[in-house]
Amino acid sequence: MTDLFAVSIDSVEERTVRGRLHIINPDAAFVPKGPPFPLALLVDAWFLLSNGFLRDGDGMPSRPDRYPYSTERGMEIVAGMRMKDEFRELYDAVRGKKIRVTDDGYLLADDGISVLIPRRTAKAVYGEELGGGSGYDGISHYVLTESDPVEFSCRAFEIVTSYETGPIRNVPLWSEVAALEHPDEPWGEGDLDDIAGLEGEADLSDWQTWMLIGTRPFEELPYSDFTFTVSHPAHLEHVVGGMRWSTTHTGQV
Repeated sequence: MTDLFAVSIDSVEERTVRGRLHIINPDAAFVPKGPPFPLALLVDAWFLLSNGFLRDGDGMPSRPDRYPYSTERGMEIVAGMRMKDEFRELYDAVRGKKIRVTDDGYLLADDGISVLIPRRTAKAVYGEELGGGSGYDGISHYVLTESDPVEFSCRAFEIVTSYETGPIRNVPLWSEVAALEHPDEPWGEGDLDDIAGLEGEADLSDWQTWMLIGTRPFEELPYSDFTFTVSHPAHLEHVVGGMRWSTTHTGQV
């Protein structure tokens, strides 16, 4: 899936996270509203750290990921979280629960080897809950249940007690867009006709605006400050100031 946002964590204090949401994709030129979005970010960070996918310096060259600890330390932190089982449930609500099966569909234990007794197929046990896809992950075949947007939304409103966002900053002006002279991608005839004379901040969903944004360093990309608070500090044990990663999440499951 295509990354929609970059997330920077500035500080974590007790039950409160402060950070910035960077607009990196013209198809997501907005700041998601509502508690499901910050919870989705927490789940995303949990998943990345659990699998050793958040490494300092990885990611896109123009916006490298940031993590102040080693990959091994990140995995240790999530393994020791008081809410680790709850985060597994939340992840399953977003992506679907992974159910390990034999190549002919019988349920396996978590080791991906032992067939559960009594022998039953995933279809017989889960029925209409299945439908989230299937595959092979190097350990065993698996099937996925459907995601559960209702469950995730309900949990979000229980866990995230407040969520505030600021205005989008670093938005280019139309005059700056019109003045762009890109040696590798010059404007074509008539490309600027529809923005000639426009004033104020440019439209972040307009392709012409992104011709300019694409020339700017990460620090100058549009962003919005955000602050959210959770019901228990244990939900934030895996989050630390200085983290940065790119995400496909919008809060919609």
